[in-house]
Amino acid sequence: MMIRFLIIAFALLFGSSASFSQLISGGFTFDGLNRTYAVYLPASYQQNEASPLIMALHGYTQNGQTMMTFSGFNSIADTAGFVVVYPNGVSNSWNVGFSGGSTADDVGFLLALIDTLHFRYNIDYQRVYSTGFSNGGFMSYRLACEATDRIAAIAPVAGTMTDASYGLCQPSAKIPVLHIHGTSDFVVSYNGGNGNKSVDQVLALWNGFNNCPSTAVVENLPDLVAEGSTVQRHTWSPCDDGSEVMLLKIVNGGHTWPGSVGVTGIGITNRDIVASSEIWNFVKQFSRSGTGVGISEIPQKDFNVFPNPMIDGNLNITLPESLRAGSINISDLSGRLVFSKQITSGDKNFILNIPQIKSGYYLISITGSNFSGVRKLLIY
Repeated sequence: MMIRFLIIAFALLFGSSASFSQLISGGFTFDGLNRTYAVYLPASYQQNEASPLIMALHGYTQNGQTMMTFSGFNSIADTAGFVVVYPNGVSNSWNVGFSGGSTADDVGFLLALIDTLHFRYNIDYQRVYSTGFSNGGFMSYRLACEATDRIAAIAPVAGTMTDASYGLCQPSAKIPVLHIHGTSDFVVSYNGGNGNKSVDQVLALWNGFNNCPSTAVVENLPDLVAEGSTVQRHTWSPCDDGSEVMLLKIVNGGHTWPGSVGVTGIGITNRDIVASSEIWNFVKQFSRSGTGVGISEIPQKDFNVFPNPMIDGNLNITLPESLRAGSINISDLSGRLVFSKQITSGDKNFILNIPQIKSGYYLISITGSNFSGVRKLLIY
């Protein structure tokens, strides 16, 4: 009876739906630190339908609440039907190599956050996007460099790349980029300096990665509001694998979020565009499967895990014939690894003995040079 109850509860968890918007606070321990976030589920959210996710990363000294307030992403999510999460950096900062900034494993935390939201709210792994303001923009670029297989597109605002991050960046696939930046930004200079690359240098790097045309198409957008700034749209397209690079150059714009609610930074805030709307309209065109971004997921029939729920500590694994060396990992919802096994090209069908793991929900994944696969696992 208990097993039957757990299976029914599992079905209810993944089959339930919401008919109204919800703002849910959450957190988990990652790498010994208490990491927190707020996730917004739009009114159209349905648990049985995979939803796109935007990670909105705050600036230095700010937090997720600040980002939620000035970006206005929630109202756009209600119309467009995506989920948005506002994570909090340690000590109100993200680890991008700044002196005095965070030293936490933020790449690991954000990937664990994606897995947690995927499990709890049926987030579509193929449509995960990262945007951020200032320090959060730098962090979005770091994700694109180090976790290309998990992010479908990025859209940094008023944040470029540190010299170190620029030199070490080796994305594993093409990734679309929208960059928004003011030419009169005196915090993160448009022209670089103080250990940061210029906007032109950063976009040249990603144009090279994506094999884009050498010359952009430039469009002057209408000057709708006389606040002292204007907008130019620079587009490099088409690029390989359907990717694209775009710059919204805010002429005379400051260190701010265009179209923001209230004051976000220093200098002129452009009102001719709404950055959050521009970001969604850009990223929604792309998915990891649609652009060739990342590595392909293994079909269900080629990666089987049974019994599920697992009740006696023994788990049967069936892997595809194309498998080459890699690993099987089981992690809890905090991203903590609880079991790992190396696999070789000869491992196709075997039984794992997994004792002493407490009951609950887990993610089991296989990773390697030519494959990636994730399954939900209930252990009782």
